[in-house]
Amino acid sequence: MQPRIHDKIGYNLIHTFTCNKLSDRAEGQLHYQLWQHSEDQSFGIALSKNESTGGFSAELIKVDDIIQLLGKLYQEGKPFHATALKSLFIGKSVNNSSFLGAVLVDQNVIHTHPQTARLLEVNEDYELWSIGLESHLKTEQEDIDSSHADKTTGLKSTKKRQHKTAANTAEKVESTSMDEDGEDAIDQE
Repeated sequence: MQPRIHDKIGYNLIHTFTCNKLSDRAEGQLHYQLWQHSEDQSFGIALSKNESTGGFSAELIKVDDIIQLLGKLYQEGKPFHATALKSLFIGKSVNNSSFLGAVLVDQNVIHTHPQTARLLEVNEDYELWSIGLESHLKTEQEDIDSSHADKTTGLKSTKKRQHKTAANTAEKVESTSMDEDGEDAIDQE
């Protein structure tokens, strides 16, 4: 068994996606994640879940490495099998390359061949993929900002309630006096 690879250290999870598998007969969907390195801001993709059976390696694949390999495949100008993506993985699961192929189809970096669904082709604008990934940063930041605004609004409402409660308590204390026996007596207005 392959030792656990701690390849996501220094990376932040940006977004989790779901996509269909390459085969129409395959059951369930795949889940995959977009990660960004906190220092050099580079992106990585990792498979994270298969809704049906079939193992895979959850290791991080750098987007730059994917683009470099796609560049070679694009230069060849021929359709290719998903196994051409195998070299990107350390793990040896037989599903790795086809699952990554499904991810890249979902990301519109490659597409299935029109006549043969088992073959793939690189899209002309594959090099722009990493720029498109930056849009997920904005979306995630907007979600964080929105969530923070909701929490801040809730906090302000809580503080207002606490202030009103304290003011009401102070009024009650002022209207309370001690009678001659040391008992609390409330002024009757």
